[in-house]
Amino acid sequence: MARFSIVFAAVGVLLLVAEASTITTTTFEENPYGRGRTESDCYQQMMQEEMLSHCGMYLMTNLGQRMPSSPRMREEDHKQLCCMQLRNVGERCMCPGIKMMLNQPMWRMMDQSMGQVMNMAQNLPMECNLMSQPCQMRDAWY
Repeated sequence: MARFSIVFAAVGVLLLVAEASTITTTTFEENPYGRGRTESDCYQQMMQEEMLSHCGMYLMTNLGQRMPSSPRMREEDHKQLCCMQLRNVGERCMCPGIKMMLNQPMWRMMDQSMGQVMNMAQNLPMECNLMSQPCQMRDAWY
């Protein structure tokens, strides 16, 4: 009986030593682009979709502006192509992508109408029936 007590005590000590030497690591995912997505992934997607060029042209035509380098396309054509570009960048990159688009130099020069542009831009995924809520554009300027 005494032997069993010593054996159990020794096993207990070994378990305590093993538990004390175990390192537990906790990680927190701070990736705002979702699991498996990073800002550079979204940038890659944006480059493939020409920085949402048709979304930009659609916004410009809504403001009543013509883009000189743009082929003469109707507003509705730009909207359809914009929706296709947004669909191609994927849901996780839509809002970050729109922010990247608005950070292009062309948009920074439009101080007077920037509020209007941001309101229209944040609703693009909803207009395309790709999201149920608008993008949060408060921090669009990096």
